[in-house]
Amino acid sequence: KSYGITNRTLFKTNGKTPVVVNSSIGNGIGGYVDLKPTEKGNMITYSDTTTWEGIFYQPNDFIGYSHIQGLYPLNGVEWSENALLYFLTLFKKQALGRFDYATKFNRKIAVDMVVELPVTKKGDIDFTFMENFVQAQKKLAIKDVVDWKDKIIATTKSVIIK
Repeated sequence: KSYGITNRTLFKTNGKTPVVVNSSIGNGIGGYVDLKPTEKGNMITYSDTTTWEGIFYQPNDFIGYSHIQGLYPLNGVEWSENALLYFLTLFKKQALGRFDYATKFNRKIAVDMVVELPVTKKGDIDFTFMENFVQAQKKLAIKDVVDWKDKIIATTKSVIIK
């Protein structure tokens, strides 16, 4: 969906609605405006004019800039944030090194990409595994930050004591 307005008009106001643009940094967000979102959050976006580095998870409702593509769930299945983050990693791995500013990452290519997901014994997508795996990764990342911070504090105390 599009507002059909120029960049100058789109970015004229400051607000809280993120605008996802053709960028490979900052989660693809080019700014925040005072317009209603055109897209729902909890989805993966990518730019069809940049590289694999422009693939992001969008947690919040947003406005999609031109050339921003969204991956919408099939059959109305709602994916959790962690399941989408799991998929995002595999999707980026499949796209790695395949696209640049000359070789466009278009919808047809995205649809044809094969991403192998974990499955249950019945052959269904194993959302529980993906949820638990990503949650464990988040906890490990937090633990690493806490450990690093504890080392900084210990080092600071030892310097102060000396």
